[in-house]
Formats: sequence, C-alpha cells, structure tokens
Amino acid sequence: MSRAGIIAIREFRRTVLTKAFFIGAVVLPVAFIAISIAAEMFLKPTIAPMQGTLAVKGGGPHLIESLKLAFEGDGAEPTAAPTGETATELVDSAIEQATEAQQASSRPDTGDVVFTDESSLSDDALRVGVRDGTWLAALIVHPPSEPEGQERLELLVPPSAPNSHVELLEDTARTAAVDARLIGEGYSPAVIRKMFKRPKLRTTRLDQAGGERTEAQWTRWLVPVVVMGLIWMTTFTGGNYLLTSTVEEKSSKVIEVLLSACGPGELIRGKVIGFGLVTLVMLAMYALVAVALLTLMAAADVVRIDTLLIAGACLIMAYLMIAAMMAGVGAAVSDITEAQTLLGPVMVVIMAPLLLIPVITEDPGGVVAIVTSYIPPLSPFILVLRASAATEPLPWIEVVSALIVGYAAAFTMIWAAGRVFRVGILMQGKPPSMRELLRWIRAR
Repeated sequence: MSRAGIIAIREFRRTVLTKAFFIGAVVLPVAFIAISIAAEMFLKPTIAPMQGTLAVKGGGPHLIESLKLAFEGDGAEPTAAPTGETATELVDSAIEQATEAQQASSRPDTGDVVFTDESSLSDDALRVGVRDGTWLAALIVHPPSEPEGQERLELLVPPSAPNSHVELLEDTARTAAVDARLIGEGYSPAVIRKMFKRPKLRTTRLDQAGGERTEAQWTRWLVPVVVMGLIWMTTFTGGNYLLTSTVEEKSSKVIEVLLSACGPGELIRGKVIGFGLVTLVMLAMYALVAVALLTLMAAADVVRIDTLLIAGACLIMAYLMIAAMMAGVGAAVSDITEAQTLLGPVMVVIMAPLLLIPVITEDPGGVVAIVTSYIPPLSPFILVLRASAATEPLPWIEVVSALIVGYAAAFTMIWAAGRVFRVGILMQGKPPSMRELLRWIRAR
C-alpha cells in the first residue's frame, strides 16, 4: 500500500473510531428523529374549547347568522385521490390533505359558543363586559367612513384569550362580514364560494422528442435546492474537517513527525482521501435518506436518472475543490484563529452558489447559468443545479465539457494546494498574504 493510502486510513480511523464521532454521526441523528416523533405524538398543544357568549354590535340582521355558519365550518371530509392521477399529483394531494388535517387539529371546539346582539350598548360597555368575563369576545362593526367604503371590524378579546381562539375569531369575523353582505344583496354565500373554488390543474411539460411529463409547482424549486444543498453540505463538512485536522497537527508539531515518513504531496493526498471517506460515513444516515428520497423522486418522474449521475460526478468534483482550498488554508496558518483571515475569500466563493439559486432555477439554459458552469469552484454546484432544474436533459456537450473543465480545475487546485502545503506546513508566525501564497505556488 502506498504511503498516501496509509495516511488516508490513519485519518479515517482516528476520526471515525472515537466516541465523539459516534455520538455526532449516529446518536444525535437518531435522537433528533426520536425527539421529533415524540414531540409530534406527546407534545401537541392542548387546544382549549371556546365557550361563552360572543357579543355583536352592528353589521345588519344577517351577521349573526353568518357567524354561526362560519363557526360551524363546511364539514367537508378529505376526498380520496381520483384514479388515474400521476405520482406527482398524488404527492400534491397528500400535501394538501396533510395541511387540511393540521389546520383541523389546531381548530378549537366551538360547539358551546352562543351569539347575542348587543347593538344597544356602547363600545365602552362592551369593553367592560369583555374585561370582566361577561362575554367571550365582542365584535363591533363600524359603518363605512365614506359612501362607497366598506365597514370596519373591531374585535375585542380578553387578556387571557389563547392565540388559537383569537385567530379563529378573526377569520370567522371577516368571512361572516362578507357572507352577511352577500345575503343582504340576495346571493347565497355557499353558491358564490363554490363558484369561486379553484379547480385542480395538471401541468404537462412537453419535450422536443414527443414525450410529456407531469410537473408540480413544488418540484420546480424544491428538487434543485435539495440536490444542490446536499452536495454543498457534504463538501463543506468534509473540507472543514480537513482544515481543522491540518491546523491542529501543525500547531501540535505532529505534522513534523508525519513529514519525516512521507512527502508533502503524499500527506495532502492521504488527508484528502481520508477525510473524504470520513465525510461519507458521517453523513451516511442523512445521505441514505436523501438518496432514497431522490430515488423515489426518480421513480415518480420528478428527478431524472441522468440528473442523479451528474449529481454524483459533481459531488466528487466539489469535494476536491473545497478540500484543496481548506488544505491550503490549513497549511498556511498556525492556529484556527489565523485561519479566519484566509477563510473570508473562501467563504464568499462557497456561498456564491446559494445566491445564484433563483437565477439558475429560473433559466437553467441562460447565459449566467452556462457561464458559471465553467467557473471553478462554482461549476459543480451550478451544473447540478442546472441539471435538476432543467425541464429537459442538458445538452451532452455542455455537461461533458463542464465536467472536463471542472475536474481539470479540481486537480489543478489540488496541485496548487500541494505547493502551498509543501512550503507552509512547517512555517510558523504571521499568516501569509494572497501575494505570498501565489509566490509559494510558483516556487520550484
């Protein structure tokens, strides 16, 4: 086995075979999932029933009737998804039904609420009655201030009113005011509401080859962000491990012992490979879930197989680029505090793909998307973002050329980091400037 391989195994074992790593990589994710499930099952807030009398002042003869109907709700049950729906539409239906179920579970019981017309009382008397508990709340309808204006509602609630009660009162008051207005004009609110109910819409994306694919609104932004976010998190975590290890070994003089047994080039290659394996193990639980999710998306025709292949190639490329930058910074400084000085430009570059997400997802084939696909170290993130956001597969010539340019840049960055590593790994004192780093790279 080569000395670089021995170093890679050493870095892998000394990081993975520790209690801290086990706690961080296994125990914490499992605990987080368990706590989330327990919180969903046992820590739901107790919604107190709404009881008492709601005093109403003004609003006409139909307002109380409309309030009663609004408090009762439509009573509609979730309907089963009709046959013939695509996988994407089934996911949309599941999301919609889950949202409705969540809203229903947070709605307080209003079976004991009664309504009374207190138009003869003054506003101050209503305020006193709400404060002393005579009424559950009071709804005051002020007349419009101009001939064509609308009435203004004022809701009075006691100091101890729960937020769920206040939200329900606000929503039903607005709905009832509109319904009362419709009834006064001779219209049926139920019929009007049914007429304005938005129909379901199926969007079918047609491609040049004559095929078609069902498209959902949530897939247009969620899938690209998830795919690129997974790669971004993985590469940044691995690079951060590499930076921390290099700085610690340099400050503790362990690096001098390692260099007595191998060269700087072998040492940096071993570290890059070793911490690449560490990153994969550390994120295995998250990655398995993400890969399973992406595979299901591919089966549901949400993510194409070619997108998954491009994502795998971009993951390796991105890690090599980030690892090269982190290794170079770690070799050039003496402690982690000095590393912050050189990490500024690196962080700007790493954060740039996140800022370009709206631009790339809106036009994956635009000039900005194409140009940034060839600019390292943005290229792997932009390329996978384009591939997952594009409605059709990217032209193969663009993908191949971007991968060639990206991997050439990645190995060039590894070479440059090795040159910096060779000169700076044994140096102590003031961290070098960017001009000095360039001089180290050109040195023979």
